[in-house]
Amino acid sequence: MKLLKLTTLAAITAFTLAPAAQAETLRHAIGAAGDGGLMDGTNAWADYIKEKTDGETDVKVYAGSLLNFTETFTGLRDGIADSGFVVPAYHRAELPYANLLSDMGTAGVDPVAMAGAANEFMLTCASCLAEFNDAGQIFLGNTVTGPYYMYSQTPIKSLADFQGKKIRGFGPFGRWLDAMGATAVSLGSTDIYESMSQGHIDGNVHTLETLDLLSTGEVADYALNQPVAVFIGNSMFNVSQMTWGTLSDKAKRAMIDGAAFGHAIATVDSVRQAKDIIADSAPHGVEMLEPDADVKEKSEAFRSSDMENVVTLNRDTYNISDAPEQAERFQALVAKWEELVKTVDVSDPKAVGELYLREVFSKIDPASLG
Repeated sequence: MKLLKLTTLAAITAFTLAPAAQAETLRHAIGAAGDGGLMDGTNAWADYIKEKTDGETDVKVYAGSLLNFTETFTGLRDGIADSGFVVPAYHRAELPYANLLSDMGTAGVDPVAMAGAANEFMLTCASCLAEFNDAGQIFLGNTVTGPYYMYSQTPIKSLADFQGKKIRGFGPFGRWLDAMGATAVSLGSTDIYESMSQGHIDGNVHTLETLDLLSTGEVADYALNQPVAVFIGNSMFNVSQMTWGTLSDKAKRAMIDGAAFGHAIATVDSVRQAKDIIADSAPHGVEMLEPDADVKEKSEAFRSSDMENVVTLNRDTYNISDAPEQAERFQALVAKWEELVKTVDVSDPKAVGELYLREVFSKIDPASLG
């Protein structure tokens, strides 16, 4: 009997002193370090997950160290990272629908409305979700940044100035450069600085905040105050399918809902930074130039005709047979979201995040993502 009591006491003591379950720490890869909306949105997503799971799931952000932007696509599939920032434009063959969406950056001019429309478009599109699943990923939405502007080493403000220039741009930005008479060059974002400094390219079309984030303000001297289009292809919070299968329902819900706020922060901040730089560009290394009338007219003509080009390109070159229907669906969503964003303060990321959560992310069943 005495032995039984001792054994029971030992068992109780061991149970009492057993350590609490260890928090799960996930590795999130973002291809570049630096401050700005994309990093703020990423950190907010990580904080949201930790809070809503009561610390059971923690996300450690590896900025510019674990995987670069081009490596993240396969890195998630192979389990090198648990989640990461994927840029679909680098993987057109594997992600045709995601790139169709990116091509439609000229469908609207308000990044906040375009982000709402883009996420509703993708997260209600079975073909869109399936192509990420086939790549071993779970898609959790897109951040929209922009508008994109052109910055260059020499002053470019008339159509004549564009002739003979080689400027980095892809998707709608590359098509705009072609329309202006320049040659569009495709480069990864981490190669822009070196290519400009060595004279391989004359400029870049990007968000103005990259003058600081990529240090390109050191090698560019001028920026053109002519918005081109917004960039839709920032899949900031993709999760490895291998990791997704191990997560609790609470963690999955937190990842989905947290994405609404992460995307809102990044998009709203991108808009704010562009306005600040245009108002005072000198500290960022460039002089803002106003476009000549011929550039304004050509840009407007490009915008009004670009959606037809998007449909033709994606149907005939990239074999998306329903490209016309998808483009029509997206344009209808843009019109819907241009009205929805009128109901909130678009400069308040919390208000925008709550709108995204209510209209899109809260309606997602985690099981539907793959």
